[in-house]
Amino acid sequence: MSAPVTAGTAASPPNPPPPRTLNVAAERARTPGSFTGHHFNSAGAALLANGTVEAVIDHLRAESLSGGYEAAKHAAPALEAVYARTAELLGARLEEVALVESATAGWQRAVSALRLRPGDRVLAARSSYVSSALHLLSVERDHGVLVELLPNGPDGAVDLEALEAALRAGPAALVTAAHVPTSSGLVEPVAAIGVLAGAHGVPFLLDATQSLGQLPVDMGAIGCDLLIGTGRKFLRGPRGTGLLAVRRPLLDRLAPEAPDVRGARWTAERSWELVPDAKRFELWEAAHALRLGLGAALTDLSTLGVDTVAGHLAALAISLRERLSALPGVHVTDPPAAGGAIVTFVVDGMDASDVQRQLAYRRVHLIAVPAGHGRWDMDHRGLTKVVRASVHVYNDEDDLDALVEAVREIVCLQGRGTASAADRREVRAENTRRGNAEPEVDPALPTPSPVAPPVPRTPHHSYDAIVVGLGVHGSAALRHLAARGLDVLGLEQYGLHHDLGSSHGATRMIRRAYPHPDWDALVDTAYRAWTELEGASKAQLLDLTGGLYAAPKDRPDPLRGPGCRQVDAEEAARIFPGLRLPTGFSAVHDPRAGIIDAQETLRAQLTLAERSGAHLHDHAPVLGWEPDGDEVVVRTDKAVLRTRRLVLCTGPWTAAQVPSLAPHLTVTRIVNAYFAADPAGPLGPSGLGSFSVDLPQGLLYGFPAADGRGLKAGLDSGPPWDPQAPRPEATADELALLAEALAQVVPGAGPVTESLTCLYTMTADRRFVVGEVPGVPQVLVASACSGHGFKFGPAIGEALADLVCGIARPDLDFLSPARLFPGGTP
Repeated sequence: MSAPVTAGTAASPPNPPPPRTLNVAAERARTPGSFTGHHFNSAGAALLANGTVEAVIDHLRAESLSGGYEAAKHAAPALEAVYARTAELLGARLEEVALVESATAGWQRAVSALRLRPGDRVLAARSSYVSSALHLLSVERDHGVLVELLPNGPDGAVDLEALEAALRAGPAALVTAAHVPTSSGLVEPVAAIGVLAGAHGVPFLLDATQSLGQLPVDMGAIGCDLLIGTGRKFLRGPRGTGLLAVRRPLLDRLAPEAPDVRGARWTAERSWELVPDAKRFELWEAAHALRLGLGAALTDLSTLGVDTVAGHLAALAISLRERLSALPGVHVTDPPAAGGAIVTFVVDGMDASDVQRQLAYRRVHLIAVPAGHGRWDMDHRGLTKVVRASVHVYNDEDDLDALVEAVREIVCLQGRGTASAADRREVRAENTRRGNAEPEVDPALPTPSPVAPPVPRTPHHSYDAIVVGLGVHGSAALRHLAARGLDVLGLEQYGLHHDLGSSHGATRMIRRAYPHPDWDALVDTAYRAWTELEGASKAQLLDLTGGLYAAPKDRPDPLRGPGCRQVDAEEAARIFPGLRLPTGFSAVHDPRAGIIDAQETLRAQLTLAERSGAHLHDHAPVLGWEPDGDEVVVRTDKAVLRTRRLVLCTGPWTAAQVPSLAPHLTVTRIVNAYFAADPAGPLGPSGLGSFSVDLPQGLLYGFPAADGRGLKAGLDSGPPWDPQAPRPEATADELALLAEALAQVVPGAGPVTESLTCLYTMTADRRFVVGEVPGVPQVLVASACSGHGFKFGPAIGEALADLVCGIARPDLDFLSPARLFPGGTP
């Protein structure tokens, strides 16, 4: 029978101090990836903290400036400190620790150094990882070593009585086990294994790959002679780092089969000697930047305290097992001896990889583990593949809520429970795929008019989603879809960052002041989304200057909003000395209003999309699209493409892509200009913020002189325009009208220094069009942003990704395209 398992491995001291409480908010704040979704893959590769990333980048930068040898010499004290941190973590001596490229590299060097001979017995736990097992099987085949699998007890851990019997049966050369396997949350009774192996004088090799960073690991308390681990999992280090520790006196008896200049000295023409410590297992060629990143991660773990981390992870995993077990059709596959941070489960009737993919659509990221990664364990338990979730210090109950609710939705799609409207749409789509039904279409809503005849179905690659138009909303949607693991393509008819639509130019306004409470929730979501985007891109995109938004006092729909307040002309002048309100006007002050760096926003979103695997094709105009079953066929001038969902973010060209919307959209040409102004004076940031004034000439809006180009202003009115027609520069009359309007409220502005034009796509109610194209649920549209949509870009992109993934967004119902048609939702 196996011994009871606890989260720890070392003997507990009498009256231990109470564990500290982990500050999850602080860990999330220094982990940018925690804002990109709900991450449960620490057992594969945990999210890196800022300090770890910076340590790697700083050394790479030093190598680029001074050279690799010089940078390594300068970093020598920091590199030596990594060994000290590793020894401290393992309860080992400094000379017993080696840094290697991976746990597998450490395993192979350690086992090879044992020089196993024909007939030597290796007693291996079923928890062994695939790479370790393959190496043992190779040694068995090629060198006649005997590999004996140890049976498990009723609790799923190594049967200690069977291990003791195997040790008594005859000499053994090695005992090996994984502290925690890759295929479940099992925690092996490693201290008990160490006692038995030590009593019989047999070396004990512990694979601590899945336990380092989530459980206390002390080689002395465990009684293991050799230990391997990796940096990328619960230690939160970079990929390409690993640990190997060999305790004396075994270290003195082991010699690597292939000595390297790092671990040996060539003393004469035909002789050499090994270095006296564990560095004999290292290679001279090493990624010093990655090792410094590992050192930063080890320092973080030491600061938090392993016991504190272990307590937090164990509590989350216990809660997750309980909550998943309560879901119908979901089975937790962890054995009774489970503990720590890993939880595995299956969903009835679904392949684990399909569950993983569906969860990724919902921004829940984990992994599916096939039996081929743990045959000795999974085959024995009759498992072909499991879903593996693993928590870490940046996870909290909100993450568990997201995972459990996402699994619940997936179960609903399999026919259990009560599904939402979005779930029912997905079920209809699945029925269509299987040939059981046609997609439902509301006859009260118009269908789109295809711009080309239908294309016969042809076998070729189909994308999960295609986004057409890569302005602020399209690039945001592309980024969020790619971050969820979808196979997504972005198409832009012109060059990236072109100036022919509605997303170009240097700046845009952000504000919370809106005339109707319908906007409040979306405004809050937008501010959160901007914070997340700034964290992910490591760029400052917002400058919160505060804002004043003025209109006649008798305006029927005055602006208001969370945190905003009404001010009179006198107080407005105190807030922004550079602004003068006309007689009879009042203003709304929004202290969190400000200026968006529009150019950097587009760059950041497209860069993040590409990093997440999105494909981008510019100069690829879409000539037409048409639904074909549950997919959509998309024609460009170069290819015919297929996609499960089509997302149209085509701005002024929306009417051409969705002709049924054309009667409800008006494209208007707008003029903006820069006016000479001293950035250190009253029209700079010290005397002005973002502003708008509702004048007879139109809505005048502007920004202070903050970017070296002067004060920027524009009028929210202009002539209707065909987006396909050439767009001339602003005329003298247009600029004179704008200058006249500006002079009424900003008397200190100088002459026009430069100008630009853009296109607004307007609806009669000035609300956006975001949602399914009426009658075609496979196609989504986000457009008609009526001149005030840029501020919502990251939030609209996230919402589109939700809709693509079948996640309902009732908060966007007031923007639904259906409201524009008879029988639609207002």
